[in-house]
Amino acid sequence: MPLNLNTNAGPIDQTDSQYEDFLVDLQGNILNGHGRDRVAHIFLTFKPGKIAEVKGWISKLATTRITSAKSQLDASEEYKRSKTDAGLFTHFALTAIGYDYLGISKPNGSNSAKPLEQQRPTEVPDLFGNPAPFYANAFQEGMKSRQTVLLDPPVDSWDDGFKGPIHALIILADDNPADLTAAELAVGLELKDIATIKTVEHGLTLRRKFEATVGGSAVQKEFGNVVEHFGYADGVSQPAFLEKQLEGVTSKYWKHPGAPLKLVLVPDPNGSPDVSFGSFLVFRKLEQNVKGFKTAEAKIAEKLGLPTELGGAMAVGRYEDGTPLVLQPGDGGWVESNEPTIPNDFNYKGDPEGLKCPFHAHVRKSNPRLESFKKGGAFAQSEEEELGHRIARRGITYGGPLSTSEDLNDLPTNGVGLLFMCYQSDIWEQFEFIQRFWCNNPNFLEPGFSGGQNPNYDKSGLDAVIGQKQGDRSDPAIGEAPKPPQNWLQEWGKATVKPDIEPENQFAQFVKLKGGEYFFSPSISFLKNLSLG
Repeated sequence: MPLNLNTNAGPIDQTDSQYEDFLVDLQGNILNGHGRDRVAHIFLTFKPGKIAEVKGWISKLATTRITSAKSQLDASEEYKRSKTDAGLFTHFALTAIGYDYLGISKPNGSNSAKPLEQQRPTEVPDLFGNPAPFYANAFQEGMKSRQTVLLDPPVDSWDDGFKGPIHALIILADDNPADLTAAELAVGLELKDIATIKTVEHGLTLRRKFEATVGGSAVQKEFGNVVEHFGYADGVSQPAFLEKQLEGVTSKYWKHPGAPLKLVLVPDPNGSPDVSFGSFLVFRKLEQNVKGFKTAEAKIAEKLGLPTELGGAMAVGRYEDGTPLVLQPGDGGWVESNEPTIPNDFNYKGDPEGLKCPFHAHVRKSNPRLESFKKGGAFAQSEEEELGHRIARRGITYGGPLSTSEDLNDLPTNGVGLLFMCYQSDIWEQFEFIQRFWCNNPNFLEPGFSGGQNPNYDKSGLDAVIGQKQGDRSDPAIGEAPKPPQNWLQEWGKATVKPDIEPENQFAQFVKLKGGEYFFSPSISFLKNLSLG
C-alpha cells in the first residue's frame, strides 16, 4: 500500500498490513537500531571499468542478504518471545560519487527536494543579521567538502582509509563473533576483483551495570546500560517511529518522544513511487581522549568543591547512569521510591537560567527539547521547526573494553571512541544543523534567549563534549569563533561561576574526528534491480 510521508504524523504500527510493502522495501537500522553487539563497517571504492560486475554484485547482495526493516522488526519480536538469535544483519549505502560511478541519478538531498512551503531561501541573514549563504546540498558535496563549516580537523589528519574517495559502505552485524568474521571474509573474497576495501571499522557494544536507589536501598540493575568510553549511558534519547518504541513512555515532562517518518525518510527516486524510501546516513569516527576528559572532570569538580561525578555531569548533562542533571542534584544515581527507572521525558522549562544544567551540557545543546523555540527568535520559529532537526542516532564504540581504572594515568588518550552514525531526511537541516548551529555555536543557548536572568552567563560556548573549534576560525554563518565553555555550577540551583581553568583541562577538546562520509541508504528494490540496468 502506498505511503504518504506528508500525511504521516507520528509512529506507525509495524503490524498494520498497510505498511508491509513499505517495510519490505526499506532497509533495516533506519527506523530502529539493528540491536547486534558486534559490527563491521566496510568502506569500499569500486575499481575502474567494473560497472556491470559491481551492479551484479550489489543486486545479488540485495536479493540474498540485505536485511529489510520488516525482517528486522519481525526477528526482534521473535527474539522477545523465544530468545532466538536473529543472526547476521546486512545494510548497504552509497555516497554521491558512488552513484556517479554507477551512472545512476543521485537522490536529491537539496533544499529544492522539499515542498515549496518548507524550503529555506538560499541566502538568509546569519545570527547577527548579516547576509550569509545558508543552504547546501551536503550529501552531493560530501563530508570532506564540509570541513570548513563543520570546523572539522583537516582531512590530511584523518585516518588513511577515509582520506581518499569512498563509493559505498557495507554494514555487517552479528552477536556471534565467528559468524561476523566469516561474513566479513566472504564479502572480501566477493569484492577482490571489483572493489578495494579502504578500511574496516569494527564496533563492539560496551555495557555497564549501575545502581539505583529503590525504597531507600541500593539495587544493581539486572541488565547493563549501553555506554561510551567516557563511561556514560549512551543512546538514551531517540525519536520513536514505531508504536512499539513508545511502550512504557510517559509524557510527565517531555511530550514529544514520537516522530513522523519524514524525519528520516525520503522517496527513493530510483524505486517505486510511494513504496520505495531511503535515508541519508552520516558516518563519523570520533576518537575519545578518556584520560583528558576524566582529568578535566576531576579538575573542574576540585576547583568548585564538588563531587567528581557532578563535574562530569555538568559537561554531559546526565550523570554516568543516565540520570538527567536538570532533575537531580548530588552525585548521580536516580532515586525512585518504587521503580529504578530513569526518566527520559523531561525538558528545561524549569531551568531558564542554566542553574541546574549548564547551557553547554551536551544533551542540552544537542537536544534542547523545545528550548530553542521562540516566536521571532533566531533559532526556531515553531515547535515543528526545532523538532525537525532531530536525528535517528545509531552508533557503536570501537577500540577495546571500557576503561574503569581509577588511576587517570592508566586511561587511554587515543585509539578508542565512537563510530557515530545517524539517519535523517536532510543532512543540512539535521546533522549539520545540530553540529554547526547548536553544538559549535557559542551563542546557543543563553539565558537572555531562554528568559533567564543569570548575570554570570554571557555565552554558552561550545558543546562540552562534541563541540569543535579550529583555532580562531568561525563558521561563516555564525561569524564568531567558538570557545570552550566557561560557566559552571558551584552549587546545583545556585548562581554560576567562571573558574580559572587551565587550557589542557578545558572541555570540548577530548573528542576528535578521525574520518567519515555522507551516504544514502537506498530502497532494496532499487538495489535488486541494478543488474537490469
